[in-house]
Amino acid sequence: MADGTTHYIAERTFGAPRLAQATQARASLWALCRCGRTAAVDPAPWICQGLARQPVEHLEGRLRCVCGARRVRLEVHGLAEAPAGVTGGIYIFR
Repeated sequence: MADGTTHYIAERTFGAPRLAQATQARASLWALCRCGRTAAVDPAPWICQGLARQPVEHLEGRLRCVCGARRVRLEVHGLAEAPAGVTGGIYIFR
């Protein structure tokens, strides 16, 4: 600063991952429900709707799990970082 002191800024996050990041090489989109189910999600229907620049957290309400959950957490992972657990049973609703 002007008087010679230092001002530290808390660590910032530069935004949530965007849907377009899940279409990059060696990346995949995964849905993780609170019941323990996980599923790979194909982002193509959302990309076709023009939602590529949307943060993945804005799309979580568009997923449904067979356990009845109306919102499922989305994460972008590398191909080697697939989550463990029961796979399948999570579907794109709209």
